[in-house]
Amino acid sequence: MDRLESWSGLYRHRNNVKARYPRIWDVPLVKKEMDRLLPNIKDGDSVLEVGAGDRRFEAKIMASGVSVEYRSMDIDPETRQDYRSLDGIAEGFDLVFMFELIEHLTPDEGLVMLKKVRGLLKPGGRVLIGTPNLYHPHRYFGDITHKTPYKYEELGALMMMAGFGDINVYRVYNDAYLRRAFRLSVGIWLHKYLDIDFAGSILAEGAAG
Repeated sequence: MDRLESWSGLYRHRNNVKARYPRIWDVPLVKKEMDRLLPNIKDGDSVLEVGAGDRRFEAKIMASGVSVEYRSMDIDPETRQDYRSLDGIAEGFDLVFMFELIEHLTPDEGLVMLKKVRGLLKPGGRVLIGTPNLYHPHRYFGDITHKTPYKYEELGALMMMAGFGDINVYRVYNDAYLRRAFRLSVGIWLHKYLDIDFAGSILAEGAAG
């Protein structure tokens, strides 16, 4: 089934994620995407970036000292990529990651893509997905090409419907030292009262079953 026809299934999986992270404030913070990208790869791994754009994460991974086989996929013809479609990929990967992509798809399209990604993963492979945090006041609405807003529990639920398990969720927030320290120690109480997060993005990772 490549359509979100089972709303009861979506609801059940969403509740599973909410049971682990009842509120947005229960989702742990990381500073950058690399803080979760690097723990999911090791020397010799093969990784695929979907929606790679300018392939900036290739340089970041290589600069970290980890030696991997990096491949990229993006439909933009003006960018340099290894692949233009998931359907044209025959090799397998230890990690597939995508940042700021799934919100550009409808829920049905997102489910189809996640199932294709799962099919590209080697046994024990993992996926890492980033999307705007809906508890942030304007991150999602700053791009007219966005189609689907995902709360963290809905993204986790869609991943589970695609066959992923071991779902972990993180909030991404980095700032100047003093501003970050103030928000995490003092300003956070106002943020919690207003139920408005300062973290602009959500990361969700899962394992292929």
